[in-house]
Amino acid sequence: MINVFLYEPRDECRVGIITELLSAQMIPVEINDGFFKGNLCALNNTKTAPQPFLMASAPRTLDHIRNLRAAGCRNPVLVLRDVRNVWETAAALDVGADDDIIAPVSGVEIRSRISSIARRAYGQVTESMTIGEVTAYFDGRNPEISGKTVKLSPREHTIFQYLFTNAPKVMSRIAVYDAVYSLADSQPFDKVIDVYVCKIRKKISAAAVSKHHYIETVFGRGYKFSSLEETFPIMPSRQAMVASI
Repeated sequence: MINVFLYEPRDECRVGIITELLSAQMIPVEINDGFFKGNLCALNNTKTAPQPFLMASAPRTLDHIRNLRAAGCRNPVLVLRDVRNVWETAAALDVGADDDIIAPVSGVEIRSRISSIARRAYGQVTESMTIGEVTAYFDGRNPEISGKTVKLSPREHTIFQYLFTNAPKVMSRIAVYDAVYSLADSQPFDKVIDVYVCKIRKKISAAAVSKHHYIETVFGRGYKFSSLEETFPIMPSRQAMVASI
């Protein structure tokens, strides 16, 4: 699931946008003008990927984008407008928007545009990455393990994607928790992450030819996505060790 800050002052338009976001497995977090008067620098303190903004073109939208960028926020910002206007589009891009799209637009397209911005920001210029037997896609598709598609639930997919894209770094349980629930209205107890990780491991190992589960628990620190070679390094043979002396 992707959490999206939604700025849409017009009541008559908000419901339709929310419906589209939910249909594409995105969680809309509604914000208003007061949000941008708060401590925007706090957005930079999260250990997770910056949450995207979807902002309707409104009288104060440009000022809000300026404030975000002035606070050092790297969050993807997409502006949604009703009619094409090259001058207003140029102005939005000039003050820091990453994309400017024309309504109506499907939730699937919004999600793809957000993924595209994130890939460019983090150097992921391809649509997929492979670690060992695991191939992850950045367009919302389920991963492939040893050539077989493995179906993950939305929550499982978010956790899998987060650990995969941060491999081989160790990610704390809190960081994983924030990636999934930081903007949700109701947040379950943190042990739920352990449950999800266990389910993902079982699905990966069941599909992998090696039966390796790829997600390693680092005691007292968290989890990391590791290839088979990283988890069980190949040791040189005794003959090779003697020959090197």
